[in-house]
Amino acid sequence: MGRKRTCELPFCHGVVEGTKNKRRCDNDRNIHLHQIISKSVRRIMRYLENHGEVTANDVNHDLFKGELDKNEKGSMYRLFQAMVRENYLVECGKKDGLKVYCCTKNNKPENIEEKEEVPEVEEQPQESQPAPIVIERRLSPEEILLGKLREFVHMKSGQWNHEDWVWLLNRPDIREFGMSENDIGRLLEEEKARYWLQRNNY
Repeated sequence: MGRKRTCELPFCHGVVEGTKNKRRCDNDRNIHLHQIISKSVRRIMRYLENHGEVTANDVNHDLFKGELDKNEKGSMYRLFQAMVRENYLVECGKKDGLKVYCCTKNNKPENIEEKEEVPEVEEQPQESQPAPIVIERRLSPEEILLGKLREFVHMKSGQWNHEDWVWLLNRPDIREFGMSENDIGRLLEEEKARYWLQRNNY
């Protein structure tokens, strides 16, 4: 029997035992992933970790430009079910008849609270130095929104159509900021100009 190895799917904690040709654990051995999905697992994981609630359609639209066929969509659904089994994803209800997923790595709040670590008051020799105080700056709502818009601009390589714009406006994590379409459009154009300036400078 060969040495134990971890499953080739990066979100899976399963152990592979057997020959070198065996690359998945028993839980994932029979999951058939189409080539385009199999090659994009890490890319899909990065997307899930950088978004809140997502559906398979969101991933198809943003990462694959809506070009996945029925079989490839089914392959992505099987991938999501394996992620749920491994507690990498959780199901968060439904939207427009589709399952909504949340990455368990996103349970931390987006607003980073100010935090001070103060050492406990104890009698210590004079030579002892107190632990440093760590202060983390709170991100403003506009900074959080700018990050999401910047991600959209880079994802679309600085170009998008009206359908993409409408989809962006209707994203729950964009609507929650309560900003008008004009203001979002202004910020988006600023990010677009910054993107092309940086790209043309290379």
